[in-house]
This record gives sequence, structure tokens and C-alpha cells, in this order.
Amino acid sequence: MNFYKQAAAILDRLGKKEGSIKGLTLGNAEVTDKKRMYALICETLKHNATLSLVLQESKLLSLEKKLNRSLALLLLHDLLLQNRGIQASDAWPMKQAVMKHKTRLKAEFVKAKIKIGATKDGLVEGEEEILMPRYVRVNLLKMTPKQVIDTFIADNWTFLPAAPSPPAPPAPNTFYRDEHLDFMLVFPPKSDLHLHPLYVSGVLILQDKASCFPAAILAPPKDAYVIDGCAAPGNKTSQLAMSMGNGGKIIACDLDLRRLNILKRLTTKAGCTNITALNTSFLTLDTSEPDYTKVTHILLDPSCSGSGIINRLDHLVDAYAEEQEQAIILETTTTGGAAERAAAEEKKKERLKSLGEFQIECVAKAMTFPNVRKISYSTCSIYAEENEHVVTELLRRYWPKWKLSPRAKVLPTWHRRGYALDVGDVPGLVSTDEDRAKVADCLVRAVPGGPDGDLMNGFFVACFERVGEKDNSGLAPLWKESNIEGRKRTREEMAAIGDDDSRAATAIKKKKNKNKKKKKKKTTGVVANHQTETGEIEAKVVEHEEEEEDDEVEEDS
Repeated sequence: MNFYKQAAAILDRLGKKEGSIKGLTLGNAEVTDKKRMYALICETLKHNATLSLVLQESKLLSLEKKLNRSLALLLLHDLLLQNRGIQASDAWPMKQAVMKHKTRLKAEFVKAKIKIGATKDGLVEGEEEILMPRYVRVNLLKMTPKQVIDTFIADNWTFLPAAPSPPAPPAPNTFYRDEHLDFMLVFPPKSDLHLHPLYVSGVLILQDKASCFPAAILAPPKDAYVIDGCAAPGNKTSQLAMSMGNGGKIIACDLDLRRLNILKRLTTKAGCTNITALNTSFLTLDTSEPDYTKVTHILLDPSCSGSGIINRLDHLVDAYAEEQEQAIILETTTTGGAAERAAAEEKKKERLKSLGEFQIECVAKAMTFPNVRKISYSTCSIYAEENEHVVTELLRRYWPKWKLSPRAKVLPTWHRRGYALDVGDVPGLVSTDEDRAKVADCLVRAVPGGPDGDLMNGFFVACFERVGEKDNSGLAPLWKESNIEGRKRTREEMAAIGDDDSRAATAIKKKKNKNKKKKKKKTTGVVANHQTETGEIEAKVVEHEEEEEDDEVEEDS
């Protein structure tokens, strides 16, 4: 098959969301020149906004009926953005159909870039590549961060004692240890570590920082019985295994067999020995089965819009599918498509609503496991419909049996929290702005990109706890600490928080015991209240946890 025709068929399938870019290119046995195909598809998607405008303004599809939209975009990409031009025989009718309009197309390309504020390469703002740091999780099952740091120093890398202030990617050939996740190292953008011996051996796992938040917040103990409900391709799963020291048991569920096989391969490479992979839907698990009655912790990162993802292939596909839909509307209506665009916007709202309902269903299912104590819920979405709105609805249904973990247990020094304005009322729990602020304070958000973002993908995490008989089911007070916004933790503070410093944990325990003894002189009610508050405020902060191997599988875009 002609290379461009094959590429057009792949674009068509991507527009219908019938596969992933890597699966349809690098993993496609029918594609002979896989690298070229992969590059062409990715670059065409990245420049889609500009190329689509050229296609629309030039009326190429109306003038050349033999061209379809996907094929035209690919040929435009090579004509306008590649020095070599269209790599096909001059006798090929499709090439001739484009080349006869070459002058007009180049003129429209110049106008399109000006009209939509594109760069000289034809990328619009938000489309251009955002240079984020290369985040690397140290697999504590195989090596310690210090051992890895020493290895890179021996390889002539310069280790920085602290992260830059204000936050910024490290300079070339330098790296530092992350201030929030002590098992994570931060390297310059585009650092290629795929051939490094530590990566090949499973010591290093390439994973976005935000992707590590859910497992770090869930923080299952060594003997926990854990379910990763939407597990593949396995980064979060291997992070759970790492934080548990390969103790306890992890059940990893995913309906996609191909991705589940990737999970098995990656978790084996990471040295995980406590994972059972199931090719099934988490929603179909029978909570009365003996194995599932033992479950104590559940991690849920269900399907979402992916709107917070930067430089990731699935995000390019989503944008392309939407653009295709809009373009078809404009090309098939004589009214400019105003009503159709409104319908498309309504369809987008319905999609977010549908995703939110599915996400609520997943967490609701998790809450039916009889002995589960803690559930982390996360998305890589920026939309409140999948984040604060989901949390609000779950509290309406399940509070006071379930409550949000307080900030003291949910990355307390991370500066960006949930959006209070998007938190709804919950009868008996949330009715005032102060209540909404308390709920938002329990939530974690990451804003995608930079410089105004958090130099990572957009993310959202909430953690739910089952309320015990002696627990306070109300909202925790707002976290108070001087200069918490943007505050940097010292290495000493990180050590005091981490699992590795047992002395700090012992000191906290002694302090709590001492406080309890003092309060025994007062009334029983006061003692109970004090213990509950102390348990929340002095609770140990997140342990070493990681996340999902999405980056390792799909980050190379």
C-alpha cells in the first residue's frame, strides 16, 4: 500500500479512537517503515490546527474531490513543513492534486500562522512543545536514591543540592532530588535515559511527577491488601509494590489485554513480586469473595478526558478527533456551522458528564468492599466535572460513612489544592464558603506545563477514608503553616517525614503519648476531641510512592 494512503488510514482510525498512535504505527505489522510513519503521524497531529485552517481556507477538498481530509493533511504537512516535500512519485495523482495548488497553499499557510498566532514552525500556543523536566522515579526495590545519585555523579553529571527557586527545569547535565517525592530525581528536558544501564535494569522508571501522587497519597502499609482498579500499563502498580516493599498483595485489573501484558512486563522488570494481574473490569469484581474481603486499600485512576496531559500522544489524538468533527461540520454546512458547533459543544459537555458518572461508579464500587479503609481517586483532567464535582457527589451519597482524608495526610506541603468554587453543597457537611475551602484544602491539583503551571502534567487527587466508630466525620480545619504557598521543604524535613527516619516517627509518637497523658486530667470528651485532631494534624506525611508506567510506554512523543 502507498505510504501516504496507509498513513491516512491510520489517521482515520485515530479520529474514530480505534487505537493508539504507537499501536497503529510501531505496533502494526503491516507498516514497514515504522519510524517514519510514527514521526509523520505525530507531527501532523501536532500541526493539525494550522494545517486544518490551510485546508479550510484554500478549499482544497472542494477543488480536488479525489482527496480525503486525512490524506490531504498528511500531504500538506510534508509540502509545507518538510524540506524534502512530498516523498512520492510525481506521477501519483494525489501528489499532482496537491502540487497544482502549491503557490496558493503556501500563501494560505503564511496567513494561517498569522491568524492563529502560530510560531514559524506552524505551531499555535499550547500546541508547541512545552519543555518540562524529565522526572525519574528511583525504584527502591532495587537501589536507594543515594546510590543512583552517586552513579550519575560518577558519569560526570552535576548534582544540585536543592531545586531552583522559582521552580524551573535543571540546566543541561545537572539534576536534583525532588522536594516533595524523595524517591524522584529531576533531569533536564529531553534527557534520553532509555539506554542507561539503570533504566534497562529496572532501577529507573520514567514517570511524570504528578503521576506519582495517587500512590504516594494512598500510602498502603507493607502488609496491605491492595487493588489497582484501572492498572495498565503499570507505573502506579509498580509504585505501590515499591512502597509496600513487595509485601502484602496487589491485584491489578484492566480490561485491555495488550496493556495488561505491558503491565506484566514492566512490573517484572521492576522486580515486583506481589502483583496478580487480572484481565477484567474492576466493576465486575465480586466483593463477597474471600480474596476481596481482605482488601484494605484501593487505587483508582479511571478513564478521563486527559485534558491535563502535555506532550502525550493520547492528548494529540483527542484534540485531532475534536478538530475532525468540527472541520466536517464546517465543510458540510452552508450556514457556517453555528448550530452544529453549539451541538458539538453540547456533545463535549455530555461526554464530561458521562465520564464523571463512570468515575463516580468506580469509586462507589470501591466503597462496597467490606474491609477497605482508604481509596485514592485521581484523574489527569483539568475539568471540575471530573474532579471537584465527582468528589462533591460522592460526599453527598456516602458521607458520613466516608470522609476526605485531611491535608495533613495528602501531600501537605504541596501548594496547589482543589478549587473551592467548584465544590458543591453537601447536606449536613458543606454549606458555607469556609466549608468549601476546607474540602478544597483536602484535594490536590497540579496545573499542566509552565511557567505558570507546575512543570508537570495536569492532575487531580482525592483520598477517601472509611469513618470508624471513634473517628470524627467532620471536615478537618484548614491547614495552617506560614508561607505554605511555594514553600520548599528542607532535606531534614523530608527525612523526618519519610519512612526511612524511624527516629522522627518515634519522636512524634512520644509527643502524642505525652499530650494524651496531660489531657487525661480533663473531661473525656475533650480528650477524645484532642486525640482526633492530633491524629489528623500530626499524621505522617506521604510515604515513597510512585505511579503509572504511562510515561515509559507513551511518553516519547
